[in-house]
Amino acid sequence: MSHSPALPDRTVDDVLPTSIKASWGAGALGMSLLMNSVGGLILFYLTTVVGMSGWIAGLLLSGARIFDAVNDPLMGFVSDRTPDKFGGRRRPYLFGGAILSAIAMIACFNVPFAGDDWSTILYVGVALIFYGTAYSMFNVPFITMPAEMTDGYHERSSIHAWRVVFAGLGIMGAGAGAGLLLDWLSSSEVNDVQVNAQSDYTTLSILYGLIILLSCLTAWWGTRHAPTRPRATTKMAFKEQFASFFRNRAFLTIMGVKCLQLIAVYASQAATFFMVVEVLKRSSSAMALIGMPMVLTSIVATPLLLKIARRVGKRAAYMLSASFAMTSYLSWIFAQPGESDWMLVMRGVLVGLGFAGNVLFAMSMITDAIEWDNHQTGLRREGMYTAVFSFVEKIAGAVGPAVVGFALSYAGFSAATKGTADNLESVRQASLIGVAYLPALCAALSVLLLFAYRLDEKTLQRSRAAAAARDASNDPAAGVAR
Repeated sequence: MSHSPALPDRTVDDVLPTSIKASWGAGALGMSLLMNSVGGLILFYLTTVVGMSGWIAGLLLSGARIFDAVNDPLMGFVSDRTPDKFGGRRRPYLFGGAILSAIAMIACFNVPFAGDDWSTILYVGVALIFYGTAYSMFNVPFITMPAEMTDGYHERSSIHAWRVVFAGLGIMGAGAGAGLLLDWLSSSEVNDVQVNAQSDYTTLSILYGLIILLSCLTAWWGTRHAPTRPRATTKMAFKEQFASFFRNRAFLTIMGVKCLQLIAVYASQAATFFMVVEVLKRSSSAMALIGMPMVLTSIVATPLLLKIARRVGKRAAYMLSASFAMTSYLSWIFAQPGESDWMLVMRGVLVGLGFAGNVLFAMSMITDAIEWDNHQTGLRREGMYTAVFSFVEKIAGAVGPAVVGFALSYAGFSAATKGTADNLESVRQASLIGVAYLPALCAALSVLLLFAYRLDEKTLQRSRAAAAARDASNDPAAGVAR
């Protein structure tokens, strides 16, 4: 594979070609479509089509996420140490991850068994672990790449702006697109609730598997000339490496923020289909009233948020966007059957503002924290840091669906009873735990935690200058806790 040589000399205003940023961002479409399809549909699919109990499905989702989390640090460790001769340290895993992710999409939504017997549980558990492994193989190296592409403080946000666009399209496909497709494929109703057969999910999974494959391969091929960083020659004992993670306060803070927001996202994803179809008695096509405005808003809002961040800083802009998401979550408390379509649209707009800021600023701030670590230690551990982020993502993904699954089981929801008049209010409250109560609490806590983040542009510039002075005087790179 051809690739450009590593570029060791850069300025703080590094600007990448639009073609590279757009090609890299295309990979977010595949990962977003995969993650959000599994996050938003799998619990609904397992309980209404496969006939699995909600608590068992939720436990499997959580267990697979926790078990699979070991893949992330392993993937970060391996990609950090991969020779550059293979097209950069990260790109080979984009190719393999693209193929496995497409297969995983099909495997998750084609369970050949039914009910709660051991064959069903075993198949679902293995399929979910395979999904997590494929996701890690692509996503950990993929998310790491912007840290190597540029040192530009605001250019990093520009790179992730492309990720906002493509990730938003993936979310729209997983929510609005899946809702429209399943509504079109459905041929029956029970208790005024749309019913889908296994064949409907087979069609959806094959179509989405192809989209995942093509978008991820676009990222692999389109970044073949992207700047790369060579492996660092600095050596540090593992014990000291581990300890240095805890001296990076900016990284720890943003990880706490991201964990809270991801718990909110995964819980909301797992519960939204139940809220719309089972509680509000709408067809799954109504998901388009949320998904399409969300994506359009996130795309339109991204350049505006970039301007706001240049004026007031990334932290303040991030707080603002998180507040919009919290408002959207709380609005579900007042949702009732027969409410206006405009209420669904407005929720989509508000959550779109929150989504844009979450992707744009969290990942940009994480990249800043990774650079700060390099200044302090002399190590290049982009993959390991990204693996920690992916680990946190999976832990958050374990919490959200489990809470929703147990709440639905406690409410008496099953494939047989569904949202009948006898348990409708219980199912409504169980759904509200996922779409309103838990997400709003997490969003509020994330805003409070952001007050502790201190790595702004001036601080990072001082860190660069100190590192450059040490290099010039041949002093060993040494970490200084801030």
